[in-house]
Amino acid sequence: MISPARLSDLLSDPRMPYFIPYVKLKQRSKRLSNVDIPDKSPLLIALTFDVEYDFGSSAREVSFDAIGPFLQQLPALAEEWQAAFTLFVQGDIVERYAQLLLNLQPRHEIGLHGYAHELWGKAKWFLPQKPISYDTRKMLLEEGLKAFSTSHLAAPVSFRAPDLVADTDTLQLLEEQGFLVDSSAPSYYGIPPLPARPLGSASTLLSIPITAAPDPRIRTRYLLPFVAYEVFNMAWLAITNDHHLLGYVDEVMSFQINAGTKPHLVFLAHPWEFREWTEKKGYDYCSKDNYELLRRKLQLLKERYQLRYVCLKELAQLLDSKQDG
Repeated sequence: MISPARLSDLLSDPRMPYFIPYVKLKQRSKRLSNVDIPDKSPLLIALTFDVEYDFGSSAREVSFDAIGPFLQQLPALAEEWQAAFTLFVQGDIVERYAQLLLNLQPRHEIGLHGYAHELWGKAKWFLPQKPISYDTRKMLLEEGLKAFSTSHLAAPVSFRAPDLVADTDTLQLLEEQGFLVDSSAPSYYGIPPLPARPLGSASTLLSIPITAAPDPRIRTRYLLPFVAYEVFNMAWLAITNDHHLLGYVDEVMSFQINAGTKPHLVFLAHPWEFREWTEKKGYDYCSKDNYELLRRKLQLLKERYQLRYVCLKELAQLLDSKQDG
């Protein structure tokens, strides 16, 4: 039986059919003029990877099969693509992969991805976990930071909550612990692809969400219409053709330029998406071929735009209106 908290979350989920009229009205009211995006327009891109248990919250048992091989691949990929990556690593596996992370740290950013893939906010109807208490969050955050210190890694300044679930209490804890960037805003709810200060203009914590299309799409499921937002992640990229990808990026850039923000993309993938799982249903898109797929899609963007790879903390500095001022 669904708990009252999950039922409340289900009923308030903005993707549900009964929110479609509201979403369409909101979409119409915020409609901005299209901006022509010339060839070789500047575009910042942050390639971010959540280094977590295989399948994250969907896992029935804890395994790490994909992490080691993935981390070993990254130096060669970075050299080939001339790219910098941001890795959000679960606190409880930092020490296990300390040497591989140390090898990556000079060129790439290592951030924190919760501790053991728990909920850092309210219950979600589509997730099995229960929220953890404020005191537990504080303790796990300290344990995660301790793991970085013990492993001789630089203290993380960027955070992404598992499943993009983080409430105000979590954001305040992050700021208190010296974090400068949070990337936990739930893009699947249609969070605009813009930087924000969720704790107020005086806050030092900048929110930079994973990129989602600013305009919703209406999808049919179980014969009912639902609101959906195209999120710039591996699962979406694997099924998206080149023409649609370029149109999507133009849409995002146009929205950001109208909003007075430097055009940028934040991409999300996981180590477990870069190997096959023949025994798993619903993960057909996962494959070692995704390395080549991602390379080809990035090359497509590089041919169309003036692409610049940045870590998330560098992106925050470039987008921070306080620093611009």
